[in-house]
Amino acid sequence: MSKRCRPLISWYLFPILMLFTTVEYADAQNRVRIVQSDRLEGVETEDGRIRKLIGDVRLETDDFTIVCDSAWQYLDLDELVAYGNISIESDREQIWSDKATYDLDSEVTLFEGRVVMQSENALLFSEEVFYSFATEIALFPEYLRLEDDRGVLVADSGYYYNALDSAIFRGNVQIADSLQYIEADSVFTNREDEYYELYGRVFLDDEENRTRLTGAFVLADSTGYRRVEGGSRMRRVNEAETDTTYLWSDWLEVHQRDTINTFTAYDDVHIWTESYSSLSDTAHYDDATEQFILEGGGPRLWYEDMQLTGPHILIQMEEDSVRFLEAVNRPFAVQRDTALNRLNQITGDTLYIQFRDGAVSYMDSYPQGHVLYFVKESDGNPDGAIDVTADFIRLLFNEGELDSVIARQNVDGTYISEHPEIADRTLDGFAWDPEFRPQRPDERMEQRLPPIPDERPFEPPPLFLEARREE
Repeated sequence: MSKRCRPLISWYLFPILMLFTTVEYADAQNRVRIVQSDRLEGVETEDGRIRKLIGDVRLETDDFTIVCDSAWQYLDLDELVAYGNISIESDREQIWSDKATYDLDSEVTLFEGRVVMQSENALLFSEEVFYSFATEIALFPEYLRLEDDRGVLVADSGYYYNALDSAIFRGNVQIADSLQYIEADSVFTNREDEYYELYGRVFLDDEENRTRLTGAFVLADSTGYRRVEGGSRMRRVNEAETDTTYLWSDWLEVHQRDTINTFTAYDDVHIWTESYSSLSDTAHYDDATEQFILEGGGPRLWYEDMQLTGPHILIQMEEDSVRFLEAVNRPFAVQRDTALNRLNQITGDTLYIQFRDGAVSYMDSYPQGHVLYFVKESDGNPDGAIDVTADFIRLLFNEGELDSVIARQNVDGTYISEHPEIADRTLDGFAWDPEFRPQRPDERMEQRLPPIPDERPFEPPPLFLEARREE
């Protein structure tokens, strides 16, 4: 799947073309049949002949029935205007409004006032709606509200495809489902399939998984897949709400299946947690194994006063704490001795770092291990360094500080006496750049729009309320 967003330009042009497509009929005027009217008048005006139907009006076309207080039929313009307490019902939808202007040739109707549209899957509210009975496409040029069994959607404008249960919404789009909140500048969605494409200033709050996402583009579907592009940001809170993970990258993929979550972040990936931070080209996490894997771009990981650098770093979590780190292919670890303000160094083909109670317990290097560590006298003053190579080296720590070193097999060691330049001594592959360590982001990742109102934008028309009471 391509990582780059390809806007669905056709979806933006298609509704405009389809909505106003003219349908030719041999005798369009005969398609309106008068079923009931208390009074009928005929007048001649500058707009041509008008047939006025007044009082308890009921009309039929080939596709729907119209109930209203009154209607004017412009015989020479092939246009019908209905007024007051309007209800239009077809096989697939029912629409209520205060005014409706129906073009018999195109079968496009302009609804005005308090407009409520009921499809098989949703209720839509707006004060102006163009609807094509031929294509079953609705255009909402003004603020609209959509309600269905999953929640509420509001936007400044939009298109709704009744036959496909799909829609395009634009301007301050907000979606509130039972367990998530979404906002964006524009949205393409199929609500039935739970498929969304979100464009521009996207914010997604997944309360069930305690995760928030932001970006320029988000794709989300019913399988639990999310793709975030254009400067992705993720904030995730652990189940106990005691730890927060921030991740930001160029783009991000998230998979959610039941209670298991996995994600992979790509390109300039930054991670910040309460206990560690990291940089890499790629970062992958799996809830099932509680493992982070950092790869590409010389991944770097910082934990308290330690920096670990290597082409492949595995972070094993346990109950939201780091249990161990494992790095391969000649990684390099640096641990700052806070008492001496010097940098202990260890490298090898593989590095394994075990933690206990949130602090480093020991580091293993094997094979071809190499360590440079600094020593001090009993009074705490620096006393040179020891350079050791061996097939296996273990560094033991006590309360985060190096306590002792164990070396086995093919051991070769050198003591280096104290001198002014010894603090600058490094091993091949040395990497220490704490200035690049990611810090907790300042941005709060909060929604920018006011909450969706609980109330509908207007009191619905009486015939709508009556129909709802009868259900």
